[in-house]
Amino acid sequence: MRSVLILLAVLVGVLASSTAPAGADTQPLPDLSGYTTVSTYPFVMGDEVYFQTPDGLLCAIQPARNAAGCDGRLPGTPDEVDEIAVTPDSSTRGLLATANHRFVKSTGNAAPLLREGQKIAFGDFECAVGADSFTACVKGDPVSQWMVVSPKGTGIGPRTPGLAPGFPDPNDFILGDETYIVGQGAKNLFPVFTVEGGLTCSIMVFSGGEIGCDGPLPGVAGGENEVFLQLPGAAGIRRTDVPRFARPAYPGAVKQLPVGHRVRGIGSDCMAIPGGVACTATLDGVVYAFQVTPKGVSTYGG
Repeated sequence: MRSVLILLAVLVGVLASSTAPAGADTQPLPDLSGYTTVSTYPFVMGDEVYFQTPDGLLCAIQPARNAAGCDGRLPGTPDEVDEIAVTPDSSTRGLLATANHRFVKSTGNAAPLLREGQKIAFGDFECAVGADSFTACVKGDPVSQWMVVSPKGTGIGPRTPGLAPGFPDPNDFILGDETYIVGQGAKNLFPVFTVEGGLTCSIMVFSGGEIGCDGPLPGVAGGENEVFLQLPGAAGIRRTDVPRFARPAYPGAVKQLPVGHRVRGIGSDCMAIPGGVACTATLDGVVYAFQVTPKGVSTYGG
């Protein structure tokens, strides 16, 4: 199996094409040095601070959870996105469509207003509100993570490390409450889903494992019909009469992952892109990935 790439002639075009959802590109590090720091006193509830913005976002800094973020209608994102979070936990960061709003003050009076030009510092986070519906938070000194909410672009940074240039970043895709685990049964842990282009995919990872998709692979020359990542092991394509990733362990309906959304596994993500899918995982510091687009297939890692 070819561990670096498949279809060399189309790799540049595959990775250079834009596959992130509109308005969710990685945002540059915001400069909060010009904002006026205000007292945390009116914003504190326990070991957290809560504030709202002039355009109606409800936000919080939660050091015990190592997180900061906002709930509400986020400009520059699809309508279903209602939360953004910056946290080292890749399973709860980025853009979310959720009914479980983490950054809304749960008791007492409404959160105080953080006004335009002001910022609040708490723990190792700073959050600021600017003109034109701009809100930003940064973590660490020096800054290690950040988020920006703005009509000009909403998202988090930095880009997920280890990805090839142009490869879709999970941070830019929407994580929803939907589960893609099919059926019910003991030790039923692994999601199975379809994507545009006719592939059926599964993330079968616990302390290692496999991620892959079965179905038509554009541009392949040898009849290959399965793309895979072995963790640890190789990444590549193969021909099979027994599709490993298209058969749920238990009976039930297999749902389609909408374009612009991602499904999360242990140390891994798969993202629905126009006409295909991109999956990536990290094991022992090694990044594995594959991408299927209408132009072809690429893999790396292992």
